[in-house]
Amino acid sequence: MIPVAGFGQESGLTLAVFDIDATPPIGSLLAYDPLEQTDDLGLRAKGVVISGSGLPIVICAIDWIGIANESQDAFKESLAKAASTIPSRVAVHTLHQHDAPISDWGAEKILKDAGLDPKGYESSYDKVLLQNLEEAIKEGLKDAKPITHIGTGKGIVEKVASNRRILGDDGHVAYTRTSSTKDKKIRDFPEGLIDPEVSLVSFWNEEEPVAVFSYYAVHPQSYYLTKIANPDFPGIARYMRQLAVPEAMHVHFNGAGANVTAGKYNDGAKINRKILAERLAAGMEKAWENTVKTKITKEDVYWQQEPILLTPKESIPEIAKEMHTQNARWLTNNVQKLAWYNRQALGKKIDISCLAIGDVRMLHLPGELFIEYQLAAKAERKDLFVTMAAYGDYGPFYIGPASAYSEGGYEVGTSPVTAEAEPIIMGAIKKMLHRDISKNNLDSPLVLEAESENPLRTLEQWEEKKASWKNNMASIMGTLPSRAHLKSPEVNYLDSTVEANYTKHHISFASDKRNEVTAFLYIPHSIKVKAPAMLVLHSTGDLGKKIVDGQGPLENRALASELAERGYVVIAPDYPSFGEQKDHDFATDGFASGTILAVWNHMRSVDVLTNMSEVDPERIGVIGHSLGGHNSLFVAAHDTRLKAVVTSCGWTPFDYYDIGEAGIKNYGGRLGPWAQDRYMPAIKKLLPEAQLPFDFTHIIASIAPRPVFTNAPLNDSNFSVKGVKKGIAEIQPVYNWLGYPDNLIVKYPNADHDFPPNTRKEAYSFLDNVFGFTPVKKLDFEK
Repeated sequence: MIPVAGFGQESGLTLAVFDIDATPPIGSLLAYDPLEQTDDLGLRAKGVVISGSGLPIVICAIDWIGIANESQDAFKESLAKAASTIPSRVAVHTLHQHDAPISDWGAEKILKDAGLDPKGYESSYDKVLLQNLEEAIKEGLKDAKPITHIGTGKGIVEKVASNRRILGDDGHVAYTRTSSTKDKKIRDFPEGLIDPEVSLVSFWNEEEPVAVFSYYAVHPQSYYLTKIANPDFPGIARYMRQLAVPEAMHVHFNGAGANVTAGKYNDGAKINRKILAERLAAGMEKAWENTVKTKITKEDVYWQQEPILLTPKESIPEIAKEMHTQNARWLTNNVQKLAWYNRQALGKKIDISCLAIGDVRMLHLPGELFIEYQLAAKAERKDLFVTMAAYGDYGPFYIGPASAYSEGGYEVGTSPVTAEAEPIIMGAIKKMLHRDISKNNLDSPLVLEAESENPLRTLEQWEEKKASWKNNMASIMGTLPSRAHLKSPEVNYLDSTVEANYTKHHISFASDKRNEVTAFLYIPHSIKVKAPAMLVLHSTGDLGKKIVDGQGPLENRALASELAERGYVVIAPDYPSFGEQKDHDFATDGFASGTILAVWNHMRSVDVLTNMSEVDPERIGVIGHSLGGHNSLFVAAHDTRLKAVVTSCGWTPFDYYDIGEAGIKNYGGRLGPWAQDRYMPAIKKLLPEAQLPFDFTHIIASIAPRPVFTNAPLNDSNFSVKGVKKGIAEIQPVYNWLGYPDNLIVKYPNADHDFPPNTRKEAYSFLDNVFGFTPVKKLDFEK
């Protein structure tokens, strides 16, 4: 555990820096060539950890050509672990120098599985670098400094960038201006569309600069294929600024430079590396001289992200066939696109993130973006200081604006995405740039240290907080048995029914030595790749699982069969004492409560799903109404494999639970219904005026930042909508604090204790969005 004291002042913002060598050993394979020699400067991995406003934020820039797909996952997880935060609060970028490594563990696996040499994707040095980064971050945190001000400045960079795409009279690309353009005719065309500004964001401890971020959009090549690992002219410029301002660490980011090179000002002569570096450094110096400082507090800092799923070109799977006959350079430029395509097919999204500090917005984007994205982002909020770092997740490679795809040219020809990328990316950018961050509430009791006014600062502290809530739940519910060395359930298929779009299996399996689960298992006929799956929990009723199959007397309850119709794999178990479990004996089942037994059985149902070849284990959610609504929350609080929760008419804070005088008399107290053997009998000892040590606000907060959708009808007689509104207001700061304000969703339909069609439509759309899933069929009420 990292001690809080290592983060500097406990109540304010701090910043730690890290800077290590990222040059692989001689003999390693770079992106395009074997490494025979290193440059005097070498390659660097540099970054910062910002603490004090939510969990720590890690921003890292590496002198590599690209880090993509599974490698991005690995880098974010590793850096997050070192900084005691979560991976979504980590941004990893490359500067895209070409005489440098490339990393994509997904591409490496594709090549190895095909019996091919992974070439530049061989990952042994990646793991060395990750270990070194972890150690550097831990060491840096010991010397974290307070941050009191942020500085911003801009400077014009003269004679470096030029647009590489030169259009002819017909509106199509006629010439391409590469990084080193030998043809004078092509060099002599106008600069074209570029962003001439280099933007600086600096972090200060009063009068002392601690770190400086610089942003400039251009392909960072003067010449390459030298077999010498080097940071090229941006690395030299960064080093020159480090010499000029040695007290601060300088971190450089490449902006949206996919269609921008130094080709107009570089004919490939070796001297131009020095000249281009000096010109970029001169622009950085102007930006430094123009810097204006602004005082900041922890309330001014906010991290957010928008996950996106880009549409791939239909031709991408052809890469799998071509790679058997292509050379190493072709593999470097293409296999990561196939790895990205495979992830996209499984709904794996890419985060676009934004660090907001006062009036500054630092955007973090994937791939090789065209300059149009950077200029559009700046134009969107001219009242803010907007910067853009591209070359995050390198999987989607070139990403042009919609107009570029009809113009032709190398970039869009090799791009794995379509023109649909522009509205998706710009929609995410606009949403983040226009978000009101004034609601960054850091004094919610749910995110404060116990009996303290200090906000939680580390993941360890957050996990301890959640553990205390779980212990309070356990004092009433009881505890789960150990899942260590737990074997997968052996499923008995009792009978099957073939429907038009799915097959429904009646199954049973032992959940432990004493208890059995009976369930319906729905497998859609349409599955081509691993599908998302749902655990569907029924409401109170003797029919048990038949309720969610649509066999009950009430409408709007057929959640299981509806989701199966839409293409989800579904498992719908009986709750103990209902359905086939109607004769369940709570006195002999070995569990402290019916609630915790249900949680155990539901988790065993998730075990069944995760072992199915048809199911993507990373896309499993839970949904339930009434009894199933609060059990959806209970099981999700215990099982992090459940990535999305839909709870319908399932909760209100216990203080708002009111069954009326007659009910209180009948049950022995206001919370008497919860004290039944099938729920939490320990409550009996606390009646009549039971005060429980946990509440639904703690349960949902412990699920955060996973997405939770609540259906809370205005006229629900079971669960007070007034209480839901108060509870949501208490929980929202937790989602804000974690950087996921939109992951807490609540709908208030004008209905009774029901799950009306329009709200189910919204809930199903919510699940589709979370899982990146396009349903195979729209239900009648969704059309």
